[in-house]
Amino acid sequence: MIPAFEQAGVDPARLIYAIHTDLEPDGALSDAYCALSADSLFILYGQEGIVHVEGARRIAGEYVIKRLETYPLAELGLLETEKLLTTGRLWATHQKPEKEENAETPDPRLLLCFSTGYLPQVERLAKAAKTLLSGAEEPLREIPEEQELFCPKCGARYPEPERKICPKCMDRVSLFWRLLSFFKHYGGRVAIIFCVMLLSTGVSIFTPLAGSKLLFDEVLTEGGRYFGLVGGMVLFIFAVRFLNTALNVGYSYLLARIVPWIVYDLKLKIFEAMQRLSVGFYTSKRTGQLMNRVIRDATNIYWFFVDGLPFVIVNVLMFAGVIVLMFVLNLKLALVSVIIIPIAVVFFRILWSFFRRFHHKSWVYGSQLNSMVSDSVNGQRVIKAFARENEEAERFAEVGGKDAALNTRMTNTSFTAFPLIYLFMFFGQVIVTAIGGMMVLEKTITIGTLLTFIAYLSMLYGPLEFLSWVSNWWARCVDSAQRVFEIIDAKADVAEPEDPVEIPCLRGDIMVKNVWFEYDPATPVLKGLDLHVGAGKLLGIVGKTGAGKSTLANLIARLYDVKEGVIEIDGVDVRRIPLGFLRRNIGIVSQEIYLFIGSIADNIRYARPDASIEDVIRAAKAASAHEFIMNLPDGYETRVGAGGQDLSGGERQRLSIARTIIQNPKILILDEATAAMDTETEAAIQASLAKLQQGRTTIAIAHRLSTLRDADSLAVIHEGRVVESGAHGELMLKKGEYHKLYMIQMEGLKIINMDAAIGAA
Repeated sequence: MIPAFEQAGVDPARLIYAIHTDLEPDGALSDAYCALSADSLFILYGQEGIVHVEGARRIAGEYVIKRLETYPLAELGLLETEKLLTTGRLWATHQKPEKEENAETPDPRLLLCFSTGYLPQVERLAKAAKTLLSGAEEPLREIPEEQELFCPKCGARYPEPERKICPKCMDRVSLFWRLLSFFKHYGGRVAIIFCVMLLSTGVSIFTPLAGSKLLFDEVLTEGGRYFGLVGGMVLFIFAVRFLNTALNVGYSYLLARIVPWIVYDLKLKIFEAMQRLSVGFYTSKRTGQLMNRVIRDATNIYWFFVDGLPFVIVNVLMFAGVIVLMFVLNLKLALVSVIIIPIAVVFFRILWSFFRRFHHKSWVYGSQLNSMVSDSVNGQRVIKAFARENEEAERFAEVGGKDAALNTRMTNTSFTAFPLIYLFMFFGQVIVTAIGGMMVLEKTITIGTLLTFIAYLSMLYGPLEFLSWVSNWWARCVDSAQRVFEIIDAKADVAEPEDPVEIPCLRGDIMVKNVWFEYDPATPVLKGLDLHVGAGKLLGIVGKTGAGKSTLANLIARLYDVKEGVIEIDGVDVRRIPLGFLRRNIGIVSQEIYLFIGSIADNIRYARPDASIEDVIRAAKAASAHEFIMNLPDGYETRVGAGGQDLSGGERQRLSIARTIIQNPKILILDEATAAMDTETEAAIQASLAKLQQGRTTIAIAHRLSTLRDADSLAVIHEGRVVESGAHGELMLKKGEYHKLYMIQMEGLKIINMDAAIGAA
């Protein structure tokens, strides 16, 4: 953008923040550059293109300017974005940051049009303009950085942009040492395993000397030190092989006793880390991905440390020992043998990079398949209701086909490339046999030395063959390890306060001040919301679907943190209250109910595991759940959740209410608590909730306004703001938004009653 603004006569040194959009105000396509200086907004319209420049097949970008528009920020006032169906608009409101009451302002002015994909960038531009207009010293302090899509080191695109991990540039050595840190609690046993491995490797290297050189040169050759002692040599060879086998069995046994517990520690760390993460983390991840990280990735690491790393050590030691003995036996034959090794290593290295990419793609497809299975199991009712079984099977088959094709390519690559490499390495053995045979005929070396050398050559290629396969396992292990450590290292969006404030006796006075919140950039759900609930009072919150009612409940319980503004309980910012204390004192009965796999009693006592069965029954009775529970096959011991008893929506909701009752919180949030119940059951639960609300601060969210008539006060939320507040009678007299909603519901009830009367007649 800098050359374009220079060409238009704008000094780039003045510019503070700039973005790119794609439309003219009339909707025509254009490359629009919008930039802010300390006192002006510049909008440059033109067309991007490419031109050929000097050099072989070199191109460069160019920008053809159409026009430049300049606006003083002081005249524009605050900038606001508007989201339409496929486009958005940027408006100048002419309002100052501190607008005077009843001050007259001109009508808003359209500044910019853009496709909806550019909304986050334009929203950031508006926020930067606001901070500039207010005179802030750091106008970009609250502007999030653009998401980087490419690795700054090699320029490759990130496979998953949110992770910022480049497969080519990741530090694999650091990953390896970090994985080894899981062995620190097993140091003594690992040392024993290592010593046994060393001893086993030494015996393995000695075996060809006993089986070839000693046998042929010292036992079967006249003049040898042990000439004729064939039986003794056979027994000696058997003893060496028996010792080698016993040592291999020994360290394999020790390995099997240690590595599973190391991987258990790893899985536990992943699961514990996932429990510490915020709700927002789970909304951005698919179930299949998370399941893969706990199970498949940890298992990949397990197999590398069981079948990979120990044998890497053995084979590296064996490789080094064999090379040394080969040079001791005969320098000429040793040089011929090892000259082919660097070429083989280069081939293996190239294959490693291919398999690294294969395994990452395989993991992605596996995650997608897991997510589809999870969606299918949880959404069977919807699939059956819409007769979408065949479409779901086709969707699964599409991804499964890609996975199968990838595995076919990976297997074909493996079974083609590795045999060719082994054939190439076998040429070295053929050459050594030919040269060594000539040397035996010339009596330069003995037949025993040649046979020993050929045996060592086979032992030399064996470790190379193993290392070729272990590189495949290592590629899979690295791919899994960086995903595992991403979970372990992830920081929760909602973290424990650094300077927590203890509230000795929580009263429940809630103050919400100028709260802004958004799930997605540039799409605020709450827009400067203000609210107050006195301790021990009942506040009813009403509004249309999507107005932000449930979001407010989540913010009070600090499942998310506000973007701007503050929420206080008893005068203390909720971000300074310890999370455990805060959530023990806030009970939420949500419209989204989840029952864990287990008994009904365990689900009710989930908030207080030490509760007695008498406490559970009392809570169930208070929630009008006792009667239907006793009608179940095993009463309170009936299993629910996945694979358990299938409960209706109303029954599940009553269990959720009982779970909150047994928690005995100081603040109670009822988010459509009786939405899935019939009128009779709702009346019974409302009576129970009325008792539960005594002495507690209660926030009741409901679409059915008749259930909130007795609230101490009501707040009407519309498009993220409180537009009305007061008692039921006051709001009805105002004839505003609440009156409108109430009358719509009453008209609906009248129609229902009329239909019922006609049906009865």
